[in-house]
Amino acid sequence: MGFELDLRPFLQTAIALIAIANPFAAVPTFLSIIPSNDPNATRQAAKRVAFAVLVILVGAVLIGRFVLDFFGISFAAFRVGGGLVVTLTGLDMLRRQHATPLEDATAESLADQLVVPMAMPLIAGPGTIITAMTMAARSRSAGPPWMVLVAVAVVAGVVWLVLTMSGWLQAHLGARGQAIVMRFMGLVLVAVGAQLVLAGVGDFYGLAGAGS
Repeated sequence: MGFELDLRPFLQTAIALIAIANPFAAVPTFLSIIPSNDPNATRQAAKRVAFAVLVILVGAVLIGRFVLDFFGISFAAFRVGGGLVVTLTGLDMLRRQHATPLEDATAESLADQLVVPMAMPLIAGPGTIITAMTMAARSRSAGPPWMVLVAVAVVAGVVWLVLTMSGWLQAHLGARGQAIVMRFMGLVLVAVGAQLVLAGVGDFYGLAGAGS
């Protein structure tokens, strides 16, 4: 066979980013800053948040390699560091019961709130950015990490879908359902973070199969 497509890296990247971004946890905050009972306003706000998340993560993916080279950080070290951050974020999600609401949402305009703090750091926070950079750094090719960029686009699409359906999700999931989703995502993150740490240690010591 001249061409063989391996979707495992793509699926791992997309699932990890969706889990750590956890748009479900942002639903209560999103609903608190948009006009109630206005489907059009909800769709427009969700589109703005998703686009901001896309721009932030694409920027992290594209400049991540240059940041590593500039500071002289090896891929193995960054992989271990990123894995630890992802693991700690997952553990925090396992312990957390509810999303953290905005403390003072009236001081800023709606448009500003949708970018900061909704898009960043509530969804595209430090953990999400580090995960995107870590996954992009796994690419051995000289070109752009296209598979990671596609995964980032999928994440932005999921963010848009979840926020667009935020009213329905809150009504049907409730606080307990959102807590269950958050804990499941946290468990996924702990596993992904542990895998990144083990792979980074394996890369450092030159162990066989470290990059798998």
